[in-house]
Parts: sequence; C-alpha cells; structure tokens
Amino acid sequence: MLHRMPITVASALGVILSAPLAVADTPASPARTTTQEQIAERLDRFEDDAASMRADFDSYVAYLRNPNTSKQLHAYNLNSARDQVNSLGLQLDALEDLSPHGTELQQAAIREVRPHLEAVADQVGIAIALHTENRHNLLSQDYRDVVNEMYESADNLYSKVDAITDYEKALDKADKARVLTLPDDV
Repeated sequence: MLHRMPITVASALGVILSAPLAVADTPASPARTTTQEQIAERLDRFEDDAASMRADFDSYVAYLRNPNTSKQLHAYNLNSARDQVNSLGLQLDALEDLSPHGTELQQAAIREVRPHLEAVADQVGIAIALHTENRHNLLSQDYRDVVNEMYESADNLYSKVDAITDYEKALDKADKARVLTLPDDV
C-alpha cells in the first residue's frame, strides 16, 4: 500500500532539497602552498606505488599455492619486493623532508606511513633470508606465512596512506563546493 505525503510536507521537502548546501560557520581551509601541492602529488605517487607493490605481493602469494613454482620466480619476486620497498623508502625520505611544510593531514599521512613501510621491509628481509638460507624453505609453511605477512603489511601500508589522502581530497572538494550562507527566502 502506497502512502502519500501531504502536499505541504512534500513542497517543503522539495525546497529544502533544492536549496544550496549550507555549511555552518566553519571557515574554508586556506589555499595550499606550492610545497603542499608538491607533497600531495608525491603522496599520490607513493600511494600508487604502494598499491602496485600490494598487487605484486598478492600475485606472489597466489604463486606460492603452486608447489612447482620455479626458484628463479621466487628470486625474481623477492628482488622485486626489495626494490619496491627501497623505492618507497626513498620516496618517504623525500616526503619526510617536506613534511614540516605540509598540511596537518599530509604530515599525519607521512608520519603514519613509516611504521607500515618498516613492517613491509622487515617481512621482505625475513623472506629473503629464508630463501638464501635454504631454497627448500620455499615450500615450507613458515615461508608461506612470511610472504602472507609481506602482503598484509603492504595492504596495511596502502590502506593507511589511501585513507588519509582520500580524506584530504574529500575535504578539498568540500572546500571548493562550500556555500557559506543560505538564501534569505528559504
């Protein structure tokens, strides 16, 4: 059974929904500096590279399900993982140098990334050590667990930087769409 809204309520609702979005007396964020724009671009690049690393680690976890995976493929994946972590480390070093000039959210993103990247680096180091120590370890559950932890750490890293940068982008969009007052006739 369909209920009908009284016409006056529907009319009022239509006026409210068609009115511009009003934001209480919250000031708009100040315009970004050139350095803050540069940090935003570098964070986006870092986020993209972290996503790529996470995807590569996910593929490596899938390869481990095949017991016939070649030793060369393991070596390739581990070398690639090390290179990706080192590249992200260099990017993070540059971001940390710029951090004092960033927005509060940019500073938080940069600060939050370090422990997650270190966790990834630790797991990659353990996997490389197991590979170097005994190539038969590659079929062991311990090795599989370490590679799974590599992926989980990479996922945590990506998720953290993605959440903070997405939040900042949403705030920027809200600032651009901000309407500070409602029309008097509402």
